[in-house]
Amino acid sequence: MDLKDIIFNLCSTSGVSGNEEPAVNAAEKYLESFAEVSTDSNGNLFAVLGNLNAEKTILLDAHIDRIGLIVTDIDKNGFVKVDKCGGFDLRTLQDSSLVLQGNPDLVGTVCCMPPHLSDGKEDTAVSIDKAYVDFGMTEAEVKKHIKIGDVLTFNTEPKMLLNNKISAPALDNRCSVASLIRCAELLNTEQSLDYKVIIMLSVQEETFGTGAKTGAFSVNADEAIAVDVSFASQPDVTGQYSKIDLSKGPMICISPILNRTMSDKLIEVAENAKIPYQLEPISGATGTNADNIAVTKNGVKTSVVSIPQRYMHTPNEVISLDDVENTAKLICEYIKCGGAFNA
Repeated sequence: MDLKDIIFNLCSTSGVSGNEEPAVNAAEKYLESFAEVSTDSNGNLFAVLGNLNAEKTILLDAHIDRIGLIVTDIDKNGFVKVDKCGGFDLRTLQDSSLVLQGNPDLVGTVCCMPPHLSDGKEDTAVSIDKAYVDFGMTEAEVKKHIKIGDVLTFNTEPKMLLNNKISAPALDNRCSVASLIRCAELLNTEQSLDYKVIIMLSVQEETFGTGAKTGAFSVNADEAIAVDVSFASQPDVTGQYSKIDLSKGPMICISPILNRTMSDKLIEVAENAKIPYQLEPISGATGTNADNIAVTKNGVKTSVVSIPQRYMHTPNEVISLDDVENTAKLICEYIKCGGAFNA
């Protein structure tokens, strides 16, 4: 399978938190070639590989939801009031183009005060309580197509940049989903695996983390790796993330909430397989599904591998295709050697 095509397809698919079905259906079509797939009552997608009867289970998680907006009201002039569904960057909202999930023909523009009429107070990001979307219709026309509770997403298409980089909405976290699909493909070439491997594409990470909490509880894994995106260097970024570059490999996280033996094993695997990697030390919670997975039931040994990304939670996030491929290879090699606790 072509990794770029997978990412483009996933990032062109809707699937706002709580409404992930379109993205789950798209990912399922890839994974069913390599694994037994199923969903649970919350909408998590599971793909099971390897020795299905093995006592040891390694869980690989990537959240499949994306940020968006939820319709909260429609005023008498037909303007649609919205609120955040996930960590929306309000600086990118004004004058952006949005599309209604489930109907790509319904495109709206976020209302924006022209500078000629502004007194300067609108020069900062508009608060979400003042955000309206113009679909070019009257109130009656809007209500024929849009109802309270519908969700909107960025109307932005994936684009290939130079040097094997991609710009797209929803790369957080569809590029990680793509890396696990690619990992499943790589593992499928192995003659046999001694362990059960479960890929969980979890829902609602951008809102409540519901998918990881309930999904990990049902899996009862011995080890788990959460795959997500994290910050790469860009202008004006200082501190440790100013040293993280695109195309220099996945980021292996080290944190008190994570299992250090697993982090060290991932580093060892990367070095032995000559896979480039970068380190991400975090002093507390990681802000990923790992925080929930690690404390499910009586605890799960957990680690985090992240794909470096610029411009997170915007319509044009940027990643390197090389980092997605190397993330898949790193996790594949980790699985092949039996993980960090191979008896």
